[in-house]
Amino acid sequence: MLHRSGQLHAIRCLAILVLAVVSPGAATQENDGNANPANGTQSTPATAAGHDAPLADVQPTEDAAAPADAPALITATQDPNQATATEATDAAMGPQNPTPVGTESASPTALETADALVIDMRGNLDQAEAQPLAPESQLVTEYQAAIREAELTGGAYYPGITEHLLGLGTTLQQLNRHQEAIDVLKSGVHLARMNSGLYAAEQLALLRSEIRSHMALGNFDTVDERQRYLYRVERRSLSRSAESAQALISQADWQRQAYLLDVGEEDTQTGRLMIMWDLYRMALNESIDVYGEQAIELKAPLMGMLKTQYLFAGYRGYQHYDASDSSEARVLAMNSESYRRGESVIKAILEVNLLNRLGEEQKIRDTVALGDWAWWFGKYNQAEVHYADAMSQIEALEKDQEPQLLAAIFGEPTPLPVLEGIQPLPPHATDDAGTLVVAFDITETGRVNSV
Repeated sequence: MLHRSGQLHAIRCLAILVLAVVSPGAATQENDGNANPANGTQSTPATAAGHDAPLADVQPTEDAAAPADAPALITATQDPNQATATEATDAAMGPQNPTPVGTESASPTALETADALVIDMRGNLDQAEAQPLAPESQLVTEYQAAIREAELTGGAYYPGITEHLLGLGTTLQQLNRHQEAIDVLKSGVHLARMNSGLYAAEQLALLRSEIRSHMALGNFDTVDERQRYLYRVERRSLSRSAESAQALISQADWQRQAYLLDVGEEDTQTGRLMIMWDLYRMALNESIDVYGEQAIELKAPLMGMLKTQYLFAGYRGYQHYDASDSSEARVLAMNSESYRRGESVIKAILEVNLLNRLGEEQKIRDTVALGDWAWWFGKYNQAEVHYADAMSQIEALEKDQEPQLLAAIFGEPTPLPVLEGIQPLPPHATDDAGTLVVAFDITETGRVNSV
């Protein structure tokens, strides 16, 4: 903008650099409507390239008194023995003629130099601002902005912030920024407790997400502690419903996983199995209340109860299995109570499958499961009775189904237990990585030795 008393150009790049050329013959500046708070005079905001600049981008001219502690890009020391800023500028630019009042002409050298500098620096600034964020980073930024806006609107404990914290936490999880996610989700849990009470249901999604991040980081002891708190919240905030039954199953699944991972003290491991059984049993009772006594949804807690009894009978998973000892001398931890419970659970599963008409093949597999359970406990005669029953059912099928099913179930030796999630051996896979040869003997009763 051209003033009657001289020339003023504003250049913005990280800060605003103001270059004022004061005409020696000018005594005062005219009032153009914008107040200068520093000296009581009024000045007009500087512009670049013909566009209006926001008021926040305008710096006062050098005759304005700046605060004592304000940082400055250029400091002009007003020493009586030194030249003023205006004089130094005039000396650098060469002698200048005062600009007549009412004209818009200026020194070509000074104006062209300033214009070129303005265009160059603003171009770099625009290019830096135009760089787009990655989509996932953009989503994190949007959640953070929404949280700040909600805090400004409703305060630090505004209830609506909880939802934004959950969204931000789950987004960080997807980016594998799990420690950051944990911090955000813990803040959400705290906020939900402050707003809705110690056992508010709003905590559930936050707690479950926090637990997933701890699992990803391998913080199993912390997972165990948070699972206990989650259980208390679920019991007080969820009624006897489908969601409550599923929550009990998830808690029981964690107890099984913690048992196999040896989380906690050694003397607590047996207690985990007892808790696991009780949780699955509670889930079964609630599922019966919700779905009825014949619903297929009962299979989930029943299968969990069967897995628990396998663990009670001595199963610890293939990573704990030690076959170096003599199999005949090795005695599994078995008892009649565990056998009775497991047999009752398998029969209940068979009944549910029959009531829901899952077909003859499922009935055959359930009969084989009874034989496997008896075989696991060393009750070989009873096991053979169940296996013979299953073969008779296979023979009663269509002739084209008989050989396929017979080969699938009895075609080759199968390690027990045959239950999804607790198979004693990892899945068989063939690839080009090489060949591993393992030799062992199998006794007449199916035990492995001489590995």
